[in-house]
Amino acid sequence: MTPMIPILLLLMAPDTALKDSLPVAGYWQQRAAYHITAALDEPAGVLLGHARITYVNRSPDTLRDFFVHQYLNAFRPGSRWAAADAAEGRVRFQRLRDPDYAFERITDATVMGERARPDYPYAPDSTIAHWALPRPLAPGDSGVVEIDWRARPSTLPRRQGRQGRRLDFAQWYPKVVVYDRGGWQDHPLYPAGEFYGEFATYDVLLDLPQDQVIGATGVVVEGDPGWEHAKADPRLRIDYQRGWYGPRASGPGCGPVATGRKCVHFHAEQVHHFAFSLNPRYRYDEGRYGDVVVRVLYLPEDSATWGRGIAVRNTEAALAWLDSLYGKFAWPTLTNVHRIEGGGTEFPMMVMDGSAGLGLIVHEVGHNYTMGILANNEWREAFLDEGFTSFQTGWFFERRGGRPAYPALEADVLMLDLARWSEPVSLPSERFRDFFTYNQMVYAKAQLFYEQLRYVVGDETMRRILRAYYARWKLKHVDEEAFREVAEQVSRQDLKWLFGQWLHGTPLIDYALKHVQRTRQADGRWLTVVTIERKGDGFMPVEIGTQGRRGAGDTVYARATGQPARERVEFTTDQRPGPLMLDPRVRGHDYDMLNNRERHGLFGGGAWTLRIDDPFQETVRRDLGVRGLLPVIWSNDFGGVTVGLRERANYLGAFNRGLLLGTVATRRGASQVLGLYGRWSNPIGQLRPRTETSVTAWAVEGRAGGKIQVDRALRQRLVDAADPHVGFDAMWMATTALGYLDRRLWDDAGTVEAGPWFSTTRTRGNTVLLARVGGHAGVVYWNPGPGIVANNRYDFEAFSRVTGEASVRTRSWGARLFAGAYLGSSDPVRQRRISIAGADPYETFTNPFLRSQGALLVRPDFHYQAPGGANLRGFRPDLGGRWAVGLNLEATPWVVRRDQGILRGLGLEAFADAGIVDTTAIPSSPPGQWYTTLYDIGVGVMTRHQVKELAWTLRFEVPLAVNRWDDARDFTLGDKRFAFRWQVSLGSSF
Repeated sequence: MTPMIPILLLLMAPDTALKDSLPVAGYWQQRAAYHITAALDEPAGVLLGHARITYVNRSPDTLRDFFVHQYLNAFRPGSRWAAADAAEGRVRFQRLRDPDYAFERITDATVMGERARPDYPYAPDSTIAHWALPRPLAPGDSGVVEIDWRARPSTLPRRQGRQGRRLDFAQWYPKVVVYDRGGWQDHPLYPAGEFYGEFATYDVLLDLPQDQVIGATGVVVEGDPGWEHAKADPRLRIDYQRGWYGPRASGPGCGPVATGRKCVHFHAEQVHHFAFSLNPRYRYDEGRYGDVVVRVLYLPEDSATWGRGIAVRNTEAALAWLDSLYGKFAWPTLTNVHRIEGGGTEFPMMVMDGSAGLGLIVHEVGHNYTMGILANNEWREAFLDEGFTSFQTGWFFERRGGRPAYPALEADVLMLDLARWSEPVSLPSERFRDFFTYNQMVYAKAQLFYEQLRYVVGDETMRRILRAYYARWKLKHVDEEAFREVAEQVSRQDLKWLFGQWLHGTPLIDYALKHVQRTRQADGRWLTVVTIERKGDGFMPVEIGTQGRRGAGDTVYARATGQPARERVEFTTDQRPGPLMLDPRVRGHDYDMLNNRERHGLFGGGAWTLRIDDPFQETVRRDLGVRGLLPVIWSNDFGGVTVGLRERANYLGAFNRGLLLGTVATRRGASQVLGLYGRWSNPIGQLRPRTETSVTAWAVEGRAGGKIQVDRALRQRLVDAADPHVGFDAMWMATTALGYLDRRLWDDAGTVEAGPWFSTTRTRGNTVLLARVGGHAGVVYWNPGPGIVANNRYDFEAFSRVTGEASVRTRSWGARLFAGAYLGSSDPVRQRRISIAGADPYETFTNPFLRSQGALLVRPDFHYQAPGGANLRGFRPDLGGRWAVGLNLEATPWVVRRDQGILRGLGLEAFADAGIVDTTAIPSSPPGQWYTTLYDIGVGVMTRHQVKELAWTLRFEVPLAVNRWDDARDFTLGDKRFAFRWQVSLGSSF
């Protein structure tokens, strides 16, 4: 066939890409035809190819350039993909070496009859190749580009890959860049964002080893794909569909091949990509949905999860659901292959899946509709395919009786919104803050956008929108405007506000129910007038109703527009409505539902629920605040058995957090028998993104005081390895009843102090690095005894206190360095000394088992180590002075590691702690030095436990050697440097 015949056939042929869809005024798209011949050098993993691309300019513009994608060049060092990975701390392709990295190298090219070398406008990235046309390509004109190239997937799979004789050629040939209303869409390939292709006809002839089994886009028109030999059911009669497209007239077919080789010829029309997968070990299953033949290729060892018709049935179920949602599938076949990589990637007529799970298959097959048939630009408007198919997948399971996706989805997105991590969903993919944010926005928040559209228009109208969208735009390029216009026409609503808020902004939505008035009418019916206040910068229609109890359904009486700052809504009912609330079905994305309910009495009504608290897991509600009550009991020497009631409160698990504790000491003669401790943090009405604030007050067990804390997260991206925080504390602590105090740790004194702190945590794989530094300055006051004039007097003195630490922890070892200093004219009071052996009294104050003399974990016959300070764990907890420097080393080989059950880990421990401290803590030896040297060495056993959300570490340690043994934590008369000593802890050492 002469070179001009394909061009003439393409020009004369009807526009098959548009024949089954409705006309759209002013719409056009380019036309292309590929004739590709390629031979696989399997040992090298390299494909040698030749492509003849016939291109027709159907735009109103004269073209002077021509671009192709070379996607495989993303998966190698020097690409923009590799640079984006490196910027976010991912190590993938930037360190690959030959022969592991991928490449796609053009070795020769002829453009409109003239040989020409491409240039690379985004160099060093080479995923876009460009030629200047030798002559302008006018509207209606056509041209031919012929390219020879070599392609190799990478050994590290990502949407493509190779593993021995198993090869996924997802991107592998010079693919024409789309030219649309925005011009050439020449865009390098990044991790965020996928593809955009020109609808075309493909004739692909592959020269392969004889025993290879192949799955690909299109139908087999010549050659043996290997399915007959690979079929799992010998009785299966394979439907090759060889005649689906009628007589071929697009170019030559297979010719002679070498011994041990075969030629397989695939043909596809009205598609914008061609992918294939090879593996000689594939097993073949086949099914059918209507006219669509379903082909499944999987490995023999996966028969239990893919075989026996499982993957076939799941693929058929996906097609049936999508057919009911959109319309008839536009292509003759769909192939589902088990790819090398996990997860899934979609291609026209083909999906490559990492498993045969129903959810994954519904999601990826859904992409054959939204991306494949409704062909959006995936890197510019990823929400039109990723969010869309996530939405339909959730709806699929909901229709099958599963739990709706909406509640968990909406709550997760809300937390991103409140922390101001969300970005506009419509951003081009590479412009998102990071890859994590991209995924959350174009998958999760975009899915929520479609759920909100469904809420606004209703289920039945949503179905009509999807079918009209598909009928008008199938096998065309689509964008947000195309979908919105269909949605508005079908629903007969102006939806620009909805698209604008959810796709182009990040507003917060909040409504308050301000007033309800009920009036009984003359006919016995009830007129109810509800006043609503809009407090957020976004808006949604707001339902007004009552929330069902004990499984009863919610009742919706009316719906407000939600747009005015203040809105009155009237409705009439036969019966007097019960207590009303806004958004009873929680569909409005209202972030503060504590103000959504009708108020009753002095304390309001119904915004909080009261329950028995679960000590192992905090209950969280989206629509209510939760208060959990739990009885508590402990004991100490002065107060005896102490009983109390704890209330723990939260909204959304992060806001309006409260801890209120009331206690009664039962020992006769004890003073201050009533105790009160309260902490309140993060009010939802005072949002401070990425900032924790709290106020605490107490009068308990001989101490009174208060504390204000602010903690600001400085992390700029959630993918950053470092998580820096800066904060400020202000505190007052006073002693009020000496009988409770362990006088080894507490003086009759108080402090008023405040200061900043900074901390950062950095995670790299299993290694965690932590650093923290903080300082307080203030006034200490103490009572040294009766004065000359008064029986009670206090001395005052300014002081400052600075501490800092840095640690590194891996699975098997850890190291920590600590330094702290107290600056003041006098020696520090005991509770503000720099602690040598563990946490100081202020740090242990909130733990009732450590707080007071004789408490459970601080009894004389029990040796408990509370981590902190210089952490020289073999020494007494009451040791402290003006300054200390400590080094802690641990080796922790784990014998048992588990992800389930109460026992999560069992490990051995070897530790050594060393430090120097000032001589007010422990006198120097020999005397006269300005410092004292301390060390301990020991072994132990560690276990890790978890019950629901509550996790803890138990350490049993034996400090075998303590250099100042008379100051050891577990000291017995006669002990020397080496002796048997023991101690326990309920926390990691650092």
